[in-house]
Amino acid sequence: DAAASKAQEGDVLWYGKAPPGWGGVVGRMKLLAPGIGWAERGGRFYWTTDNGANWTDITPHTSGKERIEGIFFLDTHRGWVTTCRPKAGSDDAQCDLVSTADAGVTWSRTPVKFTLPKKEGQSNYPESMPRGTAGRTTFVDPMHGWMNFVLAGSHGDLWVSFLLVTSDGGQTWKEEPNAPNVGSDVDMLLATPSEGWLFGRDDDGDDQLNVTRDGANSWQTVTLEAPKEVAPADCFVMGLPTFEDTEHGFLQVNCLSGEPPEYKLAMVLFATEDGGRTWKPDRIVKNLDDRSRGKFRTSAVVDSYWVFAAASDHHPMLTQLGAADRIDARAAATPGRSGYGGADQLSFVTPTQGWVIVGDGELQSTTDGGAT
Repeated sequence: DAAASKAQEGDVLWYGKAPPGWGGVVGRMKLLAPGIGWAERGGRFYWTTDNGANWTDITPHTSGKERIEGIFFLDTHRGWVTTCRPKAGSDDAQCDLVSTADAGVTWSRTPVKFTLPKKEGQSNYPESMPRGTAGRTTFVDPMHGWMNFVLAGSHGDLWVSFLLVTSDGGQTWKEEPNAPNVGSDVDMLLATPSEGWLFGRDDDGDDQLNVTRDGANSWQTVTLEAPKEVAPADCFVMGLPTFEDTEHGFLQVNCLSGEPPEYKLAMVLFATEDGGRTWKPDRIVKNLDDRSRGKFRTSAVVDSYWVFAAASDHHPMLTQLGAADRIDARAAATPGRSGYGGADQLSFVTPTQGWVIVGDGELQSTTDGGAT
Protein backbone atom coordinates (compact mmCIF):
# COMPACT_ATOMS: atom_id res chain seq x y z
CA ASP A 1 0.00 0.00 0.00
CA ALA A 2 2.95 2.33 -0.08
CA ALA A 3 5.59 3.31 -2.61
CA ALA A 4 9.25 3.59 -1.70
CA SER A 5 11.67 5.81 -3.58
CA LYS A 6 14.83 4.20 -4.91
CA ALA A 7 16.53 7.58 -4.79
CA GLN A 8 15.82 7.95 -1.06
CA GLU A 9 16.96 4.44 -0.04
CA GLY A 10 13.52 3.09 0.71
CA ASP A 11 11.96 5.95 2.65
CA VAL A 12 8.17 5.88 2.29
CA LEU A 13 7.17 8.93 0.31
CA TRP A 14 3.57 8.35 -0.77
CA TYR A 15 0.83 6.62 1.18
CA GLY A 16 -2.13 4.82 -0.41
CA LYS A 17 -1.93 3.39 -3.92
CA ALA A 18 0.97 5.37 -5.30
CA PRO A 19 1.17 6.55 -8.91
CA PRO A 20 3.18 4.19 -11.12
CA GLY A 21 6.89 4.54 -11.54
CA TRP A 22 9.56 6.25 -9.50
CA GLY A 23 9.47 10.01 -9.34
CA GLY A 24 11.41 11.24 -6.33
CA VAL A 25 9.84 13.37 -3.63
CA VAL A 26 6.60 15.35 -3.54
CA GLY A 27 7.49 18.88 -4.56
CA ARG A 28 4.16 20.73 -4.67
CA MET A 29 0.58 19.98 -3.67
CA LYS A 30 -2.81 21.56 -3.00
CA LEU A 31 -5.94 20.26 -1.30
CA LEU A 32 -8.85 21.90 -3.15
CA ALA A 33 -11.86 20.39 -1.37
CA PRO A 34 -12.37 17.53 1.12
CA GLY A 35 -10.54 14.56 -0.40
CA ILE A 36 -9.82 16.30 -3.73
CA GLY A 37 -6.42 17.69 -4.64
CA TRP A 38 -3.27 17.48 -6.72
CA ALA A 39 0.41 16.78 -6.14
CA GLU A 40 3.55 17.06 -8.25
CA ARG A 41 6.37 14.53 -8.04
CA GLY A 42 9.37 14.12 -10.29
CA GLY A 43 7.96 16.35 -13.03
CA ARG A 44 4.65 14.44 -13.15
CA PHE A 45 1.29 15.76 -12.04
CA TYR A 46 -1.21 13.62 -10.08
CA TRP A 47 -4.87 13.93 -8.99
CA THR A 48 -6.87 12.30 -6.20
CA THR A 49 -10.57 12.35 -5.32
CA ASP A 50 -10.37 10.03 -2.29
CA ASN A 51 -7.79 11.81 -0.11
CA GLY A 52 -4.82 9.98 -1.56
CA ALA A 53 -6.05 6.39 -1.51
CA ASN A 54 -5.79 6.43 -5.32
CA TRP A 55 -3.96 8.74 -7.69
CA THR A 56 -4.39 9.44 -11.41
CA ASP A 57 -1.57 10.78 -13.57
CA ILE A 58 -3.08 13.85 -15.28
CA THR A 59 0.18 15.29 -16.59
CA PRO A 60 -0.45 17.16 -19.87
CA HIS A 61 1.26 15.55 -22.85
CA THR A 62 4.75 17.03 -22.98
CA SER A 63 8.03 16.52 -24.74
CA GLY A 64 10.86 14.95 -22.83
CA LYS A 65 12.52 18.32 -22.19
CA GLU A 66 9.40 20.22 -21.16
CA ARG A 67 9.17 21.55 -17.60
CA ILE A 68 6.01 22.14 -15.59
CA GLU A 69 6.49 25.61 -14.12
CA GLY A 70 3.21 26.85 -12.60
CA ILE A 71 0.09 24.97 -11.41
CA PHE A 72 -3.16 26.66 -10.43
CA PHE A 73 -6.71 25.31 -9.98
CA LEU A 74 -9.65 27.67 -9.62
CA ASP A 75 -11.90 24.85 -8.36
CA THR A 76 -12.06 21.05 -8.50
CA HIS A 77 -12.47 21.02 -12.29
CA ARG A 78 -10.84 24.03 -13.92
CA GLY A 79 -7.08 24.51 -13.83
CA TRP A 80 -4.04 25.89 -15.67
CA VAL A 81 -0.47 24.64 -16.00
CA THR A 82 2.40 26.61 -17.51
CA THR A 83 5.07 24.60 -19.32
CA CYS A 84 8.33 25.64 -20.99
CA ARG A 85 10.69 23.79 -23.32
CA PRO A 86 13.77 24.73 -25.35
CA LYS A 87 13.25 25.36 -29.04
CA ALA A 88 14.99 22.94 -31.36
CA GLY A 89 18.46 24.07 -32.31
CA SER A 90 18.56 27.13 -30.03
CA ASP A 91 18.62 28.29 -26.44
CA ASP A 92 15.29 30.08 -26.85
CA ALA A 93 12.30 28.80 -24.93
CA GLN A 94 8.68 28.22 -25.87
CA CYS A 95 6.21 28.47 -23.01
CA ASP A 96 2.58 27.34 -23.18
CA LEU A 97 -0.50 27.71 -21.04
CA VAL A 98 -2.22 24.34 -20.78
CA SER A 99 -5.76 24.38 -19.39
CA THR A 100 -8.40 21.87 -18.34
CA ALA A 101 -12.09 22.14 -17.46
CA ASP A 102 -12.53 18.51 -16.42
CA ALA A 103 -9.86 17.93 -13.74
CA GLY A 104 -7.16 16.92 -16.20
CA VAL A 105 -9.09 14.38 -18.28
CA THR A 106 -8.48 16.61 -21.31
CA TRP A 107 -6.15 19.57 -21.81
CA SER A 108 -5.92 22.39 -24.35
CA ARG A 109 -2.65 24.14 -25.14
CA THR A 110 -2.09 27.80 -26.01
CA PRO A 111 1.36 29.35 -26.67
CA VAL A 112 2.22 32.23 -24.35
CA LYS A 113 2.60 35.24 -26.64
CA PHE A 114 3.01 38.88 -25.80
CA THR A 115 4.90 41.94 -27.01
CA LEU A 116 7.05 43.84 -24.57
CA PRO A 117 6.83 47.61 -25.04
CA LYS A 118 9.99 49.63 -25.38
CA LYS A 119 10.88 51.25 -22.08
CA GLU A 120 12.75 54.50 -21.71
CA GLY A 121 16.49 53.95 -21.81
CA GLN A 122 16.16 50.33 -22.94
CA SER A 123 16.19 48.59 -26.27
CA ASN A 124 13.31 46.41 -27.36
CA TYR A 125 13.32 42.96 -25.84
CA PRO A 126 13.36 40.24 -28.48
CA GLU A 127 9.96 38.84 -29.29
CA SER A 128 11.38 35.31 -29.23
CA MET A 129 11.76 35.63 -25.44
CA PRO A 130 15.15 33.82 -25.09
CA ARG A 131 15.40 31.69 -21.96
CA GLY A 132 11.99 32.91 -20.89
CA THR A 133 10.18 31.13 -18.08
CA ALA A 134 6.45 31.32 -17.41
CA GLY A 135 6.25 31.11 -13.65
CA ARG A 136 3.29 31.22 -11.29
CA THR A 137 -0.17 31.76 -12.72
CA THR A 138 -3.41 32.70 -10.99
CA PHE A 139 -6.99 33.19 -12.20
CA VAL A 140 -10.07 34.71 -10.56
CA ASP A 141 -12.50 33.31 -13.16
CA PRO A 142 -12.13 31.40 -16.46
CA MET A 143 -11.22 34.57 -18.37
CA HIS A 144 -9.15 36.83 -16.07
CA GLY A 145 -5.69 35.81 -14.90
CA TRP A 146 -2.12 36.86 -14.11
CA MET A 147 1.20 35.27 -14.97
CA ASN A 148 4.71 36.01 -13.74
CA PHE A 149 7.12 35.78 -16.69
CA VAL A 150 10.90 35.87 -16.26
CA LEU A 151 13.20 36.81 -19.14
CA ALA A 152 16.84 35.79 -18.65
CA GLY A 153 19.85 37.43 -20.24
CA SER A 154 22.14 35.84 -22.77
CA HIS A 155 24.50 34.59 -20.06
CA GLY A 156 21.78 33.50 -17.67
CA ASP A 157 23.03 35.78 -14.90
CA LEU A 158 20.75 38.72 -15.73
CA TRP A 159 16.98 38.58 -15.67
CA VAL A 160 13.89 40.75 -15.52
CA SER A 161 10.39 39.71 -14.50
CA PHE A 162 7.06 40.89 -15.89
CA LEU A 163 3.47 40.73 -14.76
CA LEU A 164 1.32 39.51 -17.65
CA VAL A 165 -2.46 39.94 -17.62
CA THR A 166 -5.12 38.14 -19.67
CA SER A 167 -8.84 38.83 -20.03
CA ASP A 168 -9.58 36.11 -22.58
CA GLY A 169 -8.58 32.95 -20.73
CA GLY A 170 -4.92 33.08 -21.77
CA GLN A 171 -5.37 33.45 -25.53
CA THR A 172 -3.51 36.76 -25.36
CA TRP A 173 -1.41 38.46 -22.68
CA LYS A 174 -0.46 42.06 -21.97
CA GLU A 175 2.48 43.20 -19.90
CA GLU A 176 1.62 45.65 -17.11
CA PRO A 177 4.52 48.15 -17.01
CA ASN A 178 3.56 49.70 -13.65
CA ALA A 179 3.69 46.45 -11.68
CA PRO A 180 6.29 46.48 -8.86
CA ASN A 181 9.51 44.55 -9.34
CA VAL A 182 9.20 41.79 -6.74
CA GLY A 183 11.58 39.26 -8.25
CA SER A 184 11.15 35.96 -10.04
CA ASP A 185 9.87 33.94 -7.07
CA VAL A 186 6.56 35.74 -6.57
CA ASP A 187 3.23 34.73 -5.06
CA MET A 188 0.05 36.16 -6.58
CA LEU A 189 -3.60 36.45 -5.58
CA LEU A 190 -6.30 37.82 -7.87
CA ALA A 191 -9.37 38.78 -5.84
CA THR A 192 -11.38 40.38 -8.66
CA PRO A 193 -10.52 41.13 -12.31
CA SER A 194 -9.23 44.54 -11.20
CA GLU A 195 -7.96 43.83 -7.66
CA GLY A 196 -4.95 41.68 -6.86
CA TRP A 197 -1.93 41.11 -4.61
CA LEU A 198 1.77 40.47 -5.30
CA PHE A 199 4.22 39.16 -2.70
CA GLY A 200 7.95 38.91 -3.43
CA ARG A 201 11.30 40.54 -2.83
CA ASP A 202 12.17 44.10 -3.74
CA ASP A 203 15.48 45.31 -5.17
CA ASP A 204 17.02 45.29 -1.68
CA GLY A 205 16.06 41.67 -1.06
CA ASP A 206 13.30 42.50 1.44
CA ASP A 207 9.91 40.78 1.35
CA GLN A 208 7.17 43.09 0.12
CA LEU A 209 3.39 42.88 -0.32
CA ASN A 210 1.73 45.07 -2.94
CA VAL A 211 -1.92 45.53 -3.87
CA THR A 212 -3.71 47.03 -6.89
CA ARG A 213 -7.36 48.00 -7.07
CA ASP A 214 -7.45 49.47 -10.58
CA GLY A 215 -6.39 46.62 -12.83
CA ALA A 216 -2.61 46.79 -12.16
CA ASN A 217 -2.35 50.44 -13.17
CA SER A 218 -1.32 51.68 -9.70
CA TRP A 219 0.03 49.86 -6.65
CA GLN A 220 0.37 50.34 -2.89
CA THR A 221 2.85 48.63 -0.57
CA VAL A 222 1.29 47.11 2.56
CA THR A 223 3.04 47.95 5.83
CA LEU A 224 1.67 47.28 9.31
CA GLU A 225 2.68 48.52 12.75
CA ALA A 226 3.39 46.26 15.70
CA PRO A 227 0.44 45.86 18.10
CA LYS A 228 0.85 47.31 21.60
CA GLU A 229 1.47 43.86 23.10
CA VAL A 230 4.76 43.42 21.24
CA ALA A 231 5.78 47.01 20.46
CA PRO A 232 8.23 48.50 19.85
CA ALA A 233 9.17 46.12 17.05
CA ASP A 234 9.90 45.98 13.33
CA CYS A 235 7.17 44.06 11.49
CA PHE A 236 7.40 42.16 8.21
CA VAL A 237 4.57 40.80 6.06
CA MET A 238 5.08 37.04 5.60
CA GLY A 239 3.01 36.30 2.51
CA LEU A 240 -0.28 36.80 0.72
CA PRO A 241 -3.49 37.49 2.61
CA THR A 242 -6.16 34.79 2.91
CA PHE A 243 -9.72 35.90 2.20
CA GLU A 244 -12.94 34.21 3.33
CA ASP A 245 -15.00 36.47 1.02
CA THR A 246 -14.51 39.80 -0.73
CA GLU A 247 -14.33 41.72 2.55
CA HIS A 248 -13.07 39.42 5.35
CA GLY A 249 -9.51 38.15 5.40
CA PHE A 250 -6.30 37.56 7.35
CA LEU A 251 -2.62 38.42 6.97
CA GLN A 252 0.38 37.09 8.94
CA VAL A 253 3.03 39.55 10.08
CA ASN A 254 6.19 38.73 12.04
CA CYS A 255 7.47 41.35 14.47
CA LEU A 256 11.07 41.43 15.73
CA SER A 257 12.27 43.47 18.70
CA GLY A 258 15.32 43.70 20.95
CA GLU A 259 19.03 43.48 20.23
CA PRO A 260 21.13 40.40 19.42
CA PRO A 261 21.42 37.90 20.92
CA GLU A 262 18.23 38.76 22.84
CA TYR A 263 15.90 39.11 19.90
CA LYS A 264 12.19 38.65 20.59
CA LEU A 265 9.98 37.30 17.82
CA ALA A 266 6.18 37.51 17.70
CA MET A 267 3.81 36.26 15.01
CA VAL A 268 0.68 38.37 14.56
CA LEU A 269 -2.39 37.52 12.51
CA PHE A 270 -4.09 40.69 11.32
CA ALA A 271 -7.74 40.71 10.22
CA THR A 272 -9.61 42.91 7.76
CA GLU A 273 -13.31 43.57 7.25
CA ASP A 274 -12.99 45.86 4.22
CA GLY A 275 -11.08 43.84 1.64
CA GLY A 276 -7.63 44.65 3.00
CA ARG A 277 -7.88 48.43 3.09
CA THR A 278 -7.44 48.41 6.87
CA TRP A 279 -6.06 45.75 9.22
CA LYS A 280 -6.34 45.09 12.97
CA PRO A 281 -4.32 42.59 15.06
CA ASP A 282 -6.49 39.57 15.85
CA ARG A 283 -4.31 36.89 17.49
CA ILE A 284 -0.68 36.59 18.53
CA VAL A 285 2.04 34.02 19.19
CA LYS A 286 4.74 35.80 21.20
CA ASN A 287 8.06 35.08 22.92
CA LEU A 288 9.28 32.75 20.21
CA ASP A 289 12.85 31.55 20.66
CA ASP A 290 15.12 29.10 18.83
CA ARG A 291 13.49 26.17 20.61
CA SER A 292 9.86 27.07 19.90
CA ARG A 293 10.21 28.77 16.53
CA GLY A 294 10.07 25.54 14.54
CA LYS A 295 6.68 24.66 16.02
CA PHE A 296 5.15 27.77 14.41
CA ARG A 297 7.15 28.03 11.17
CA THR A 298 4.49 26.73 8.73
CA SER A 299 0.93 28.03 8.93
CA ALA A 300 -2.35 28.43 7.06
CA VAL A 301 -5.70 30.10 7.72
CA VAL A 302 -8.94 28.20 7.12
CA ASP A 303 -12.47 28.94 8.37
CA SER A 304 -11.05 31.65 10.67
CA TYR A 305 -8.64 29.18 12.33
CA TRP A 306 -4.91 29.84 12.29
CA VAL A 307 -3.33 26.39 11.85
CA PHE A 308 0.37 25.67 12.46
CA ALA A 309 2.18 22.49 11.46
CA ALA A 310 5.51 21.16 12.70
CA ALA A 311 7.18 17.79 12.26
CA SER A 312 8.57 15.62 15.02
CA ASP A 313 10.10 12.30 13.95
CA HIS A 314 8.41 12.72 10.53
CA HIS A 315 4.96 13.02 12.12
CA PRO A 316 3.05 16.31 11.78
CA MET A 317 1.88 18.06 14.93
CA LEU A 318 -0.79 20.75 14.61
CA THR A 319 -1.61 23.81 16.70
CA GLN A 320 -4.80 25.81 16.08
CA LEU A 321 -5.61 29.35 17.20
CA GLY A 322 -9.13 30.78 17.16
CA ALA A 323 -10.26 34.40 17.15
CA ALA A 324 -8.52 36.64 19.72
CA ASP A 325 -6.28 33.79 20.96
CA ARG A 326 -2.94 34.63 22.52
CA ILE A 327 -0.09 32.12 22.97
CA ASP A 328 3.13 32.52 24.88
CA ALA A 329 5.44 30.17 22.96
CA ARG A 330 7.78 29.65 25.91
CA ALA A 331 4.96 28.71 28.24
CA ALA A 332 3.37 26.46 25.59
CA ALA A 333 6.57 24.52 24.84
CA THR A 334 6.09 20.75 24.98
CA PRO A 335 8.19 19.22 27.78
CA GLY A 336 10.90 16.92 26.55
CA ARG A 337 10.94 18.21 22.99
CA SER A 338 14.02 20.13 21.96
CA GLY A 339 12.72 21.29 18.59
CA TYR A 340 10.66 20.75 15.49
CA GLY A 341 11.31 20.89 11.79
CA GLY A 342 10.59 19.54 8.37
CA ALA A 343 6.95 20.63 7.91
CA ASP A 344 6.22 22.47 4.70
CA GLN A 345 3.38 23.41 2.31
CA LEU A 346 0.43 23.16 4.65
CA SER A 347 -2.95 23.03 2.85
CA PHE A 348 -6.28 22.85 4.73
CA VAL A 349 -9.85 23.11 3.43
CA THR A 350 -11.58 22.77 6.82
CA PRO A 351 -10.14 22.97 10.35
CA THR A 352 -10.03 19.14 10.40
CA GLN A 353 -9.10 18.20 6.81
CA GLY A 354 -5.70 19.02 5.42
CA TRP A 355 -2.42 17.95 3.83
CA VAL A 356 1.16 18.69 4.78
CA ILE A 357 4.58 17.82 3.37
CA VAL A 358 7.09 16.68 5.99
CA GLY A 359 10.67 15.46 5.93
CA ASP A 360 12.15 14.88 2.50
CA GLY A 361 8.98 15.24 0.44
CA GLU A 362 6.56 13.00 2.33
CA LEU A 363 2.90 13.86 1.77
CA GLN A 364 0.57 13.17 4.72
CA SER A 365 -3.12 13.90 5.21
CA THR A 366 -5.49 14.24 8.16
CA THR A 367 -9.27 14.24 8.43
CA ASP A 368 -9.45 14.73 12.19
CA GLY A 369 -7.47 17.92 12.79
CA GLY A 370 -4.13 16.19 13.15
CA ALA A 371 -5.04 13.48 15.67
CA THR A 372 -4.03 10.95 13.00
